[in-house]
Amino acid sequence: MYKQLIEAEDEHVHVTLKPNFGKTTFLFSALKNNQVNIYPEFTGSVLETLGKGNNPAGQTANQTYQLAKQRLAKQEKMTYLKPMQYNNTYALAVTKKFQQEHHLKIISDLTQVESILKPGMTLEFIDRNDGLKGIKKTYGLDVTAKSMEPALRYEAISKGKINLVDAYATDSELRQYHLALLKDNKHFFPTYQGAPLMKTSFANKHPKVVKALNKLAGKISETDMQEMNYEVNVKKQSASTVAHRYLVKHGLLKEGR
Repeated sequence: MYKQLIEAEDEHVHVTLKPNFGKTTFLFSALKNNQVNIYPEFTGSVLETLGKGNNPAGQTANQTYQLAKQRLAKQEKMTYLKPMQYNNTYALAVTKKFQQEHHLKIISDLTQVESILKPGMTLEFIDRNDGLKGIKKTYGLDVTAKSMEPALRYEAISKGKINLVDAYATDSELRQYHLALLKDNKHFFPTYQGAPLMKTSFANKHPKVVKALNKLAGKISETDMQEMNYEVNVKKQSASTVAHRYLVKHGLLKEGR
């Protein structure tokens, strides 16, 4: 979507996409070192991983964004545009079968089945303070997770090799593998809204790019994102086709562009 909107705004600009570029800290380093110009970062990740300072608990989505924006501007001389609507929050997921068998609704319920839990989680989630470390402390859970590649943990839970995974709220696999998210009843996870991040020097030089990207502010719901992820990951449609369809449908691009 970024590529298509930017190129529609300025026909002299060509955007090169670099997919699967790496984890949060790697991407941020690439941006600082001019290896990339723009990437979408999550508001919660800025506060938890990239910015320095204490994070007040229980902040609203807008408070999270405003604090993230201020820190990036002050500490890194970066411009953080307005976020999209969806909250791609971290979550814990189990199969619907496991959920029903053990009457699980909220994360606190996991303490009742702690002895039979077999978590498989990404290395990033295991390492992060807003991941497993913080969950164990906040919810009083004593579990050890097996580190797994993102795609493999979903296959493993569907085959019964593990029974608890970390997830993102917009993952297509939640629908694909009939998984249920457990409610974060202690409001541990911050809001994770995606927003375009770039150096302020780049934003000042390219006002048309900023204008194009701002068209996505407040757009794309969690359901929209999960459905689009499903179309790409499961139905094997190209990301550019799915992105274009959304942009045209919502009047952000004309059909022929």
